[in-house]
Amino acid sequence: METKRSFLFITWEGGGNVPPVLGLASRLIKRGHRVRVLSEPCMNKAVSAIGAEFIGFEKHFTRTDRSIDLIQDSKAKPLTMPVVDNVLIGPAMDVAEETLAALREEVADVVVADFMMIGSLLAAEAMAIKRVALVHQTEYLPGPGRPPSGMGLLPATSGIGRLRDRALTTLFNRMLDRYLPRLNNVRVVLSLPPLKSVAEVYHQADLRLIQTSRAFDSPITPAPANVRYVGPILDDPTWPEFAQDPWTNGDPRPFVVVGLSTTFQNQRSVLENIVTAVSELKIRCLVTLGPAMAKESFHMPANVIAVPGVPHSQVFPHADAVVTHAGHGVVMRALAHGLPLVCLPMGRDQVDNAALVAFHGAGLKLSPKAKSKQIRNGIKRVLDEPAFTMNARSLQKSILADAKTDSAVSQLEQLTTR
Repeated sequence: METKRSFLFITWEGGGNVPPVLGLASRLIKRGHRVRVLSEPCMNKAVSAIGAEFIGFEKHFTRTDRSIDLIQDSKAKPLTMPVVDNVLIGPAMDVAEETLAALREEVADVVVADFMMIGSLLAAEAMAIKRVALVHQTEYLPGPGRPPSGMGLLPATSGIGRLRDRALTTLFNRMLDRYLPRLNNVRVVLSLPPLKSVAEVYHQADLRLIQTSRAFDSPITPAPANVRYVGPILDDPTWPEFAQDPWTNGDPRPFVVVGLSTTFQNQRSVLENIVTAVSELKIRCLVTLGPAMAKESFHMPANVIAVPGVPHSQVFPHADAVVTHAGHGVVMRALAHGLPLVCLPMGRDQVDNAALVAFHGAGLKLSPKAKSKQIRNGIKRVLDEPAFTMNARSLQKSILADAKTDSAVSQLEQLTTR
């Protein structure tokens, strides 16, 4: 594209959202476009590393330490939505104001907002700037053929199942729309008309880019007019540093990589159960603790090595299986290497990712409360039953093909010419 454009990205440090958001920003920079990123102070180094200009939030999203638990969903009470309170809607006014300030300092052709930064979409709308909601996971909203997110449900195939999905969609929308008055208050301040639902913010965006493979997801059918499946970005997070082979070459034992959330989800007990499970198997195991657990002390058996973090691109080519919380990033990178998974989802989008892994036959979904015996049996199954690896490799083809197209860049460039 000969004409170079200016993009303002708005995001936060939510763990798995960072590689796909910054990965897309990096690709635009390599195409010669100007990119600024409004985010938390703890993101400064990562943003600068891709060659983007960093703008720091001055309200709410002010963490300098990424390991601080912002969502606090591990302490959530039933029927509450802490991620909505603490990230999506609660700070929307602050996010809108700081987005407006960045745009007034230097206007952008397009605002690209992590879909959790809903205030930025409102700010762009108020300034009549094209706006894109970047969904760094599977589809978030319910719709025809798709049940609500966060429940680990698959599309219904029976009349009773479709009734279930309609009822749960109504409940999902009612829970989300409890926050509609707060969102409309922000719109009043920005001189925007009120909305009838929170979901309208996404449906009215110029584009909603879903950063996963359509072959993996269960999409809304037909998809809303602004939805584009652009494939995953498989870049590693920038924070892990690991450059040594933990075992001698030629070790015949199967190699299993364990990685739970990089953010705090009260995962210590889950990790301990996994370690106990693998201690009784004739395998090699690499445990990546992540920032949330890196300072914790664990007893590791002889066949387990623990490290704070490791680039998946370095170890997945040598692995035979992955045990994970089923965050979207690690699931995509594992499947991109044709690896079967044992998933122990602990919340957020993980429940849906794990359900899709199991649906495609590329692994197993277990409860995060699973005992070590259940986890051990799950690992044995994905290692011993060839169908899991075959199905993972089937998805691998679609995921790699989607990742190679860079269609998100094309979609953004085309948007600037409309």
